[in-house]
Amino acid sequence: MKKKTMMLIVLVGAALLFCACGKSPQGPAGGSSTAEPAAGPESAAPAATGLQKISDMANAWNKLYGQNEKVINDYEGMPIMGLVTPPLAFASAVQFDIMNPNNQNGRFEGKMMMAGYRGFVERSGARLTFGYDDTLAKDGFGPAAKAGDRVTGSGSLALDPGYFIWETTSERAGKKTDRSYTEFKRLADGSMVCLSMGGRLVDFRGNENPGDDVIYLHNGAGRYDFVIAKGKTGPGFQSISFAEKGDLTKEQALELFKAMGYTIEQSGGIQGGKLVVDK
Repeated sequence: MKKKTMMLIVLVGAALLFCACGKSPQGPAGGSSTAEPAAGPESAAPAATGLQKISDMANAWNKLYGQNEKVINDYEGMPIMGLVTPPLAFASAVQFDIMNPNNQNGRFEGKMMMAGYRGFVERSGARLTFGYDDTLAKDGFGPAAKAGDRVTGSGSLALDPGYFIWETTSERAGKKTDRSYTEFKRLADGSMVCLSMGGRLVDFRGNENPGDDVIYLHNGAGRYDFVIAKGKTGPGFQSISFAEKGDLTKEQALELFKAMGYTIEQSGGIQGGKLVVDK
């Protein structure tokens, strides 16, 4: 079962990277390049949480997940992809760390190592903002990535208390075809919560068939609460934010998703050392 789960993760990750194959050839060849900071070369003050960069936030999640990985992999049934796909949002975002290797205050621009887009990262004390805005020069992987599509990414990370936001969009002829919105937040007890939303205008065959999904996760020592729900709105889905809704519990997420018109597909968590899916 573990091998099946890991293979699915690899396939999803590969698909995300291939989606960038139609990237614009802008910028220098090779890895990302960093510009001089716009606001002075001084190093930023360390955050009280110990987080210094985006990869630190990703590592904090992965460290907690590592404590629950065996229980998740031992689940008797088909692998639940919704439990492992939301952290893939970090795969794009950690590329911005390379643009500012010394964690200095200021704005840095360069080419994203894997995606190839021209992007930027800006640091002001304990807050990072980052993103890209590019156009695909050629078709990528699947009907969602076509030459001429505008692709954007916009994110932020508040190092105190540890609050990450990342949104991506694909736009064709002025109309959004794909959109994702993800938040991760570290709570006072050291556990972390996640909200992951994604909407599509077309299905994998290229037919217009709007759909969206929302996933809630609470990752901590001996716990991995989750709610997975589906909708039919597409890229125009309403974003849900911890900033507005508070640090949701699983029960609160269930009620919120239902109230928003979503259909609950699965929910559950770790009970007695086993992953249990609610009936």
